[in-house]
Amino acid sequence: MMPPRLDGHVDGSGECAGIRAQLGIYVFGAITPADRATVVRHLAACPGCRDELAGLAALPGLLLRPSAVLVAFGFDDPGPGPEKALLDRTLGVVSQQRRRRRRLAALAATALAAAAAAGWVTYLAVPSAPGPAAAGTVLETGTIGGVTVLTDAAGFTLYWFTPDTATWSDCDAGCARRWPPVTGPAAAGQGVPGALGTITRPGGSVQATYDGHPLYTASVDTRPGQARGNGQYSGGGVWHEVIVSSHLP
Repeated sequence: MMPPRLDGHVDGSGECAGIRAQLGIYVFGAITPADRATVVRHLAACPGCRDELAGLAALPGLLLRPSAVLVAFGFDDPGPGPEKALLDRTLGVVSQQRRRRRRLAALAATALAAAAAAGWVTYLAVPSAPGPAAAGTVLETGTIGGVTVLTDAAGFTLYWFTPDTATWSDCDAGCARRWPPVTGPAAAGQGVPGALGTITRPGGSVQATYDGHPLYTASVDTRPGQARGNGQYSGGGVWHEVIVSSHLP
């Protein structure tokens, strides 16, 4: 159903509500010829309605029908001639550029998402280095195979490494992953003899020592009471459980 005729709208009162209600129909070309002529006459004398029309024409969807806006501002309708063809080509180029930008943005977002996913997969796939025992470790003793050995408070066997010295640890990087250093300083539990001390590791952290030997746990020991690392050759030297009942070499 078409809207009522607007012939009686233009008067000296300056009321534009009826005209503005027809601007959308006018821009899309769905207005009757008589109402179209009324709108054009009104737009010629009313800056406010012209601004309203310009705002409607700025909407992306209304670019499909720019000729009505040109007529409202006193320009000839391009029609099917070269000007119309040029306008169509221009709008086509703008549309292609917008589509291209959207595609590039989508590709960039996909690449970023893939990179982020790969980073998380790598992070999750690489196991973190076993950390050294907590600071303030209490040293205890335990019996394994009839031998009294030094353990941490949780009962895990402690080891010493033959290449170490009283002031230097030769187990670092991958070695320290397999043989986590015991963080110093440590405290002796009840009945634990021997001299306790500390050294500064290559990375700057503090490691506990016992009778001049830097202390380690072993990743191969999965529960208290095991000494699977005893006698192993790993990281360039042999590992020994720390025996409490005899003097360490």
